[in-house]
Amino acid sequence: NWWKAMAIDCKAAFERLLEADPAELAGSGDTELAVHVQECASCTAVAARLIEGQQDLAGALDELAPRTEVEEALSIARARRRRAARRRAAWRWAAPLAAAAAVTAVVLARGPGGGPMMPGEIAALPAARIEPLVEVSEGQNVMVFETRDKSAKVIWFY
Repeated sequence: NWWKAMAIDCKAAFERLLEADPAELAGSGDTELAVHVQECASCTAVAARLIEGQQDLAGALDELAPRTEVEEALSIARARRRRAARRRAAWRWAAPLAAAAAVTAVVLARGPGGGPMMPGEIAALPAARIEPLVEVSEGQNVMVFETRDKSAKVIWFY
């Protein structure tokens, strides 16, 4: 057998086992390493442990792999983003509408005198009062500034 002349020793085989493909580790083929693994019991045992380790690692990596594909995950994220945008848009018009309805209900429930209304009583809204803040003579300008204290105002004549 011409491979016997080119055969490698266990030390060289051991260094090459860590880089060998699974077929060479199993002793398949006619490379120097495959032939050595076929003939040497200790290198066959090391190769078997390496194959077993590779299979364990592949199994562990399969368990860690995502369960969904990238495109499927992206489509789920897009659908969630669209639903959230619709909810935000609904609140933009629903919240002011609900607030206006609540204020209207309070105004109508209190009645004109501030107390509760009787059943069937028609609510009359108070007439708007327009009171001038400042009376000025013709040709004179005035500016009224409101302050944080509602009982105080700044009046500026110019």
